Amino acid sequence: MNLKTQNSKVLVTGASGFIGRACVRNLAAAGYRVIATHRTDPPPPMDGDVEWVKVDMEDTAAVRDLLQGQKPSHLLALAWYMGPGNQQSLENFRWVQHSVDLLFSFAEAGGQRVVFCGSCMEYDWSAPVKLREGVTPLVPATEYGAAKAGLSVVFERMCAALGLSGAWARPFFLYGPGESPKRLAADVIVSLLEGREALCTHGRQKRDFLHVDDVARAFVDLLGSDLQGPLNIGSGTAIPLADLITEIARQIDAEDLVRLGAREARAGDPPLVEADNSRLCRELGWSPKFNLETGVADTIAWWRREIVKES
Repeated sequence: MNLKTQNSKVLVTGASGFIGRACVRNLAAAGYRVIATHRTDPPPPMDGDVEWVKVDMEDTAAVRDLLQGQKPSHLLALAWYMGPGNQQSLENFRWVQHSVDLLFSFAEAGGQRVVFCGSCMEYDWSAPVKLREGVTPLVPATEYGAAKAGLSVVFERMCAALGLSGAWARPFFLYGPGESPKRLAADVIVSLLEGREALCTHGRQKRDFLHVDDVARAFVDLLGSDLQGPLNIGSGTAIPLADLITEIARQIDAEDLVRLGAREARAGDPPLVEADNSRLCRELGWSPKFNLETGVADTIAWWRREIVKES
């Protein structure tokens, strides 16, 4: 199911978010027709064939009207609850219903191919092993993870019943341009660029990081493929948080401002969260564009420009 040869129309929900903006950029740059939804944030300027539509994804009737009016053949569903306490909020479970409604409306509007954004937080993180689709148990530790895991089961059955081709993407840890300044990489970069100390935990926890543009390219490639079921989006190689932090500090030339161990690590923080990405690489043919050094450099450059604009 090739997007280009079909001249397909792609609806992207949550298009103004961190992953969403990168996905829209990649779709537009490749020449796809994109309908990009946003709720409150003004849409960012972007080249390409992108139509921005303001819609509340919690409004079932409005979403149904949008789908009936646009008749997209492909759906990339990224929108989710991101309000206060989003990891533990009961609102996550309401979004299971919103997502079910979205799938029904997409099918009723003649949609064909859908990719939903899940999360690595669906998995059991208790064992220090690579997390693999269909093998690692789904034992989420948060309401967010539980809602995503439950929806993944519903999603697979619904796609089969509705005649949709569907894939469930599970991204791991992201960094890059546009990340919230409250997240690790952005927090360290902004602190060091502003000449402040970067207060961090011990940094021995290993996490599977990817630059957001590599994650977005994986989403776009997956949407244009025939692959179905769950698929991890990760590098396949976890690194200690300290490696990411020290690489940022090295490139900014601010190693003296890094304070590893200044903050307590969260109780029960797992030592390793790492993707088995063999399906991503072997079946989808994906490979990353950025390594740690080039990805960090790209992110620092973006933040330098943002800080200059705000000053």
